[in-house]
This record gives sequence, C-alpha cells and structure tokens, in this order.
Amino acid sequence: MRGLGWACALVAVGFLALSLPLHCMGRAAEIGGFSLLDGAALGACLALITRTRRPTAIYLLLAAALLTLWPVCVAWPPGNPEEIHPWRGAPDIVTNYFDALRVCLFLAGIPTPFARLGHHAPDPLPPENPPVPPPDG
Repeated sequence: MRGLGWACALVAVGFLALSLPLHCMGRAAEIGGFSLLDGAALGACLALITRTRRPTAIYLLLAAALLTLWPVCVAWPPGNPEEIHPWRGAPDIVTNYFDALRVCLFLAGIPTPFARLGHHAPDPLPPENPPVPPPDG
C-alpha cells in the first residue's frame, strides 16, 4: 500500500513538472493541488461507504462523492490557456495542459485514501446453524 501512495505522488509530481517548460508552475500547482485533494475526497467517500451498512450514510456518502466530480466537470479552479507560455514551435495541444492536469491529478488522488481507509474484507458469514422455524401444521 505504501508503494501505491508513492506511485500516485510520483504521477502528481510528473504532471506538475510538465508546467516548468510551459512557465505556469504557480497556476498549475493551484489547479493540480486542488484536483489532487478533490480526488482524495472522492477516494475517502468511497472508502467510508465500504465501512458502513447504514443505507442513509451510504446514500449521503454517495452524494458527497458525486459532488467531488463537479469541479472536474466545470473546470474549477479555472485555468486560462493564455497563462501558458510554451516554447517556440510547441504544438497547439499544450494549451490544454490545465484540463489534462486537472483530470489526471483528480484520478491520481483517488487510490491512496481508498486503499488506506476502505474495508477490504469479505462480509462476515452467517452462523452455521440458523434457527429453524417451527413447522406449520
């Protein structure tokens, strides 16, 4: 599990490192950091769902998990493509860096809290000798 956390951190650092040649490190850190925390919130909500059997709590946690998708869908915090200053001759696709960063770091934030907080054991087995109802007669 420790390796999973390091792998997700390495993905996050790798995607943030791409902002160095694009000269937008501050804005990328803001967008990426929020997206990473947002993904971690989703992972924590999903993990807490595995720990409860109360339907109300499950539905509330599912609603909270769905709310974490909202910033990714509406591209918040916003990233203006004019804040990216690519090198000369760079392909036009680099102007989509903030959108790719947002989604990738959101996905990188999910696994670690889910692996740490989730209940990954099977449900307990029912008793071997269940009570036998009286015969109808």
